[in-house]
Amino acid sequence: MTTSRISSRPAALRALVDRIPRADMAVLGTTAPEPAVLGHTDERARSLEIAQLRSGTGPSVEVAASQRPVLADLNQIRTYWPDFARRAREFRVHSLLIVPLEPEFPAGVLSLYAHRSHAFDEHDEDVVRRSLPALTRW
Repeated sequence: MTTSRISSRPAALRALVDRIPRADMAVLGTTAPEPAVLGHTDERARSLEIAQLRSGTGPSVEVAASQRPVLADLNQIRTYWPDFARRAREFRVHSLLIVPLEPEFPAGVLSLYAHRSHAFDEHDEDVVRRSLPALTRW
């Protein structure tokens, strides 16, 4: 699958954010064939993703490599990715849910960010996974 098959329509991402009540912003990104932001609902989310892709570190990069989701509050991950945590705090992001776009797009991730702590849970992850096919096709 090529990156051109990923929906970069903000409306598709916004609809997903609306389905996750505590999500404030979303971004689609990929680490291969080259790092890129494929779509976003908010410039802050885009900025967080770009910083990770440029540095090659952060939760989105880790999820793309491991294909394992990350559901955490900022204070839980700050020792793993201090630069990301510092930047996220500047944008008042306190929770994140990052899910791989596998198997449709193995190097891609969908990142949701929230301004409050403990914003996401396993139910939200399930909703995101069920919504992935709509985001990975035109």
